[in-house]
Amino acid sequence: MIMQQRTPALVRLAATASALALAMSAAGGAWAQAAPAQPPAPAADDTETTTADIVVKGRFVDTGATSATKLDIRVLDTPFSVDSYNGNFLKAIETTNVSDLYKYMTGIQRAGNTGYDITFRGFKTSGNDRNAILTDGLPGLSVRFGSPPTIGTERIELVKGATSVLYGQAQPGGFINIITKKPKATAAYQVELKGFTGAGTYGRAIGYLPSIDFTGPITSDGSVLYRVVAEAGYSRGFRTDSYEKPIYIAPSLTWKIDSRTDITLQGEYRRDKSHYDTYLVAPNRDVSLIAPINTTYQEPNDYLLERGYIGTVLAHHDFSDKAKFNISYRYVDHFDTQLNFDVNGFKAATPANPTAPLTTLTRRARGQINKRTYSFVDANFDFKFDTFGIRHTLLIGGGGGQETASLDRTQFYNCTTACTSLDVNINNPVIGSAPPLTSFPLDTSSSLANLTWRFTTQNSIGVYASDLIEFGDMFKAMVGVRYADEHQTIQDLRTPNGVQYKHDRKTLPLAGLIFEPTRQISFYASYATSFVPTAAASQDVFGLNPFVPTYAQSYEGGAKMELFNHRLNITMAYFDIEKQNTLNTTTCLTLVQLNAAIAAGTITVPSNAPRAANGDLIPGTGTCSDQIGKERSRGFEIELNASPLPGWTITGGYAHTKARVVSANAKLPYQAGARETNSPDDALNFWTRYDFQGGALDNLGVGFGVSYIGKRVGFLPPSASDPRPENGTMPLPAYATVDLGLYYKLKNIDLTFKVTNLFDKRYIESAGFTGDINLVPGTPRLLTATARIHF
Repeated sequence: MIMQQRTPALVRLAATASALALAMSAAGGAWAQAAPAQPPAPAADDTETTTADIVVKGRFVDTGATSATKLDIRVLDTPFSVDSYNGNFLKAIETTNVSDLYKYMTGIQRAGNTGYDITFRGFKTSGNDRNAILTDGLPGLSVRFGSPPTIGTERIELVKGATSVLYGQAQPGGFINIITKKPKATAAYQVELKGFTGAGTYGRAIGYLPSIDFTGPITSDGSVLYRVVAEAGYSRGFRTDSYEKPIYIAPSLTWKIDSRTDITLQGEYRRDKSHYDTYLVAPNRDVSLIAPINTTYQEPNDYLLERGYIGTVLAHHDFSDKAKFNISYRYVDHFDTQLNFDVNGFKAATPANPTAPLTTLTRRARGQINKRTYSFVDANFDFKFDTFGIRHTLLIGGGGGQETASLDRTQFYNCTTACTSLDVNINNPVIGSAPPLTSFPLDTSSSLANLTWRFTTQNSIGVYASDLIEFGDMFKAMVGVRYADEHQTIQDLRTPNGVQYKHDRKTLPLAGLIFEPTRQISFYASYATSFVPTAAASQDVFGLNPFVPTYAQSYEGGAKMELFNHRLNITMAYFDIEKQNTLNTTTCLTLVQLNAAIAAGTITVPSNAPRAANGDLIPGTGTCSDQIGKERSRGFEIELNASPLPGWTITGGYAHTKARVVSANAKLPYQAGARETNSPDDALNFWTRYDFQGGALDNLGVGFGVSYIGKRVGFLPPSASDPRPENGTMPLPAYATVDLGLYYKLKNIDLTFKVTNLFDKRYIESAGFTGDINLVPGTPRLLTATARIHF
């Protein structure tokens, strides 16, 4: 079975490599130049990257990244697309959250209102995809709805393509690895004061966010180092009643046992309270009917509270210059609770009010308590050796862990058709007059069937190996394999229905070829795989989980260049990703709707469908899913990072991504050919910063950025009657935003003034988890002032 899967992959891989070799033969002479010494591993967040003969200051993207291979090698020696955005990039863009940086990264976009909602190369990740965002190579975020803060981030490594061989279950588009700040041997103290205010049509936003970053040695011999990063503040958003109260503390210690061994202990505490918000709605799936972007449908006292504790251990030992061992462990304890009025849907039309879906929303009284834990470990050993003149860098590793989720609905009351006390007008909602949540029943049904308390446990074990093989100086290859074992259980703690089990095993290969005619240029082709076991909590319209794991194959080929003594970096990549058995969120059906669909022959009743005592079917409630057939994302990316003159840095990229449903299952044939949600066919980003060198403008810097996101859709076609126009179901218009930055250094103080969305553009950033009732608007013009004091 494995050989059957790999054979076509190797054929396509060889064909791609042959085409790249032919292209190189035509251009080989032009790049014949002396090869400088190999640059080091990624720079920290400092101001320079060095090689043996050149110093490049202020660059945004490093020349090394470990996340794609778990090896300390150059990007040019990696047969996959990978970028390492360092601290200079974070400071130039000047944001508080990691997700705000995505618009200046190529091949990635935000795709919802949680930290996990991201689109990589056309494929969306969500809260069920724990490996969408890693921290120091391990899963689990302290806060799920808010993105990680940049104050604790050293750099961000973006890896694109299928990555399950080294990391286990993952969506095939890629992942983000956040490298956190670690203790340093040189004492440094930074106090940061940040304030912002809205300056557009919706100018309600205002806030402040002070922070500290202290590091240095504890012992006189420098064997024990410390670092403390912390921030706290308050912000008021541009949307009515919105606010956020974040607290973040991250202490760490490093013990350098000797010159070859070190251990780092890290802690993190994060707490975030905010106004609960389901954002905007699109009546009739028409975004031209969306209300003003500051419109909110929640009550002033609705809230979301999150807190998380994290403990991390990172240990490293060099047996020799050619043999290294790494082990890391991360534990996350997360809690969130909400009390709010959800938007439930559009008011059903009646003979007396046929236009109700265009004017009125129904709401739900909801209480929720969620608890999650992540406990994961990874250990690997890499060593270099030669066989008959062929150099090898062999990586052998393994790990795994457990993820648990306790999702407790304490209230889930949907107003009936006759209920109007929670209805609100779409364009002019009257907020603040709703009865209190305690005045409503806990559930619509007398049996309290909606008050589920689902407890899910996922146990993961994996072993992996890869080998970077160097056939002389010009040709390299990488091969790898992973064996993954995933076991899931789910039960409802309020009902005696027993425990549901899911057990999946998978063998996953990868292969890559690299042609490196000089040290400044490489051509590569690669094949990689990924899989995602279906979440145990997923359910169809009957409340069952008959779904099988998704599986994907990724083919990629491209070129990477580091020219002019590393002052110009160019990456060009073509990718082709196929994914099978994708889950698509759909609307759960009422009993009447379910029986009508069965009578029409569009749904078949499985033998194990749950039934009430009177024989009626029991429909799934909350969020239901369907499993479509096959999806495909094809396209190309061009990225550029340059330092053309002293003080001048440029980063930018263009991505053309055609992500479509290739084939659908028997229940959803009308989805074949549909565009993937939240995936633009075209996206462009550009940021440049120039710092004046001497003269009257010495110490002054100017930054300018443009981000363009093309047309997207918010829905896969929900029914055969959907008109599905050429641009897709619920098309979202393209948009472009412009940002400006001013920087000034005054002795030990760095000053930054940033204008976000200079022209106050109105746009929809994404369609969230529930599509037409969860549309996230972009932030209007915002002014941010930051002072960093170093001492």
